[in-house]
Amino acid sequence: MNGSDGTANYNGLLLSVQRRVTKGINISGNYTWSRCIGDKFSAGGPGAGGYLDRSNRRFDRGNCDSDRRRYLNLAVVAQTPQFTNNKMRMIGSGWRLSGIYHISTGSYMTITTGLDRALNGDAGPQRPDQILASPYGDRSSLNNYLNPLAFAQPALGSFGNLGTYNILGPSTFQFDMALSRVFAVREGQNIEIRAEAFNVTNSLRRGNPGVTNAGSTSPTVALSSNTFGQILTSADARVMQFALKYTF
Repeated sequence: MNGSDGTANYNGLLLSVQRRVTKGINISGNYTWSRCIGDKFSAGGPGAGGYLDRSNRRFDRGNCDSDRRRYLNLAVVAQTPQFTNNKMRMIGSGWRLSGIYHISTGSYMTITTGLDRALNGDAGPQRPDQILASPYGDRSSLNNYLNPLAFAQPALGSFGNLGTYNILGPSTFQFDMALSRVFAVREGQNIEIRAEAFNVTNSLRRGNPGVTNAGSTSPTVALSSNTFGQILTSADARVMQFALKYTF
């Protein structure tokens, strides 16, 4: 019998603060400390899906693929004042500058064998043995984030001892800014101009090692891959966009 059932639980602490520092400047922030644990149902397994070990559902229980233990957001919005001088009011009033910075811990990965070591016809979700205390190599490196020597293929006909979604990937961060202003044309008509920049600092933001799809939210990393442990992807470089909107 195959079952498609499973459970998950989430516990978290959310703190938020908002303060007007001075006239025209607002600062806000929020911080989340949380954990999500759930069962990992492996679709596409023998008999059209199921858990890796049919007699032990808990063997596929681990961190949720969406789990981010710590998440911090900071935002600042500053608006220029309404100047009394006509020329200054025309040039300098009404501009709004905003910045958003967020940083979070990385997502969790599942290490797979890439081979059918259990001899059950389903190589996809099978996991290796972890034989060293730490699975990491040099976590600041692009070429050796995970240590291949920390893992070994399990004996034929058996499952490895490694859990699911328990290897932490690199943390991520981003700093975005926007500058905008609304010009009144006449009653009921406005023109808004806006310039936005994402990843303003053009920083390298590393993806998970061994994952070729930078947008993957539930990555698996195959031990049999010749790029195992190497970081091959990154989030977007600096992106800028400009907009002009006429409202009537």
